[in-house]
Amino acid sequence: MLEAGILTAMGVIWILSRMNLKRVAGYALAWDVGLTALLTWMFIGTYAGMVTGMLAALIISIFLTAVKKTVGTERLQLHRAKDQALPRVRWREIK
Repeated sequence: MLEAGILTAMGVIWILSRMNLKRVAGYALAWDVGLTALLTWMFIGTYAGMVTGMLAALIISIFLTAVKKTVGTERLQLHRAKDQALPRVRWREIK
């Protein structure tokens, strides 16, 4: 159980680290809820599976919180210039 949860979390963290971590951390709540639901659904069926999914989700949540505190975050923002009719979407760093 413990090993499977740790290995699952390591795999998901490795995939997340291939993306821009500032942008992932900007939407940490959405990632936490989505990954917790996905991992719970993936391992549903036995008690050991549920513990594995919840442990992996907890480790990922701790990782995202640490990234948010150390690296910082970026979020999407609509930016409208005076000479443009349509707004543009840009990444903005959150302090």
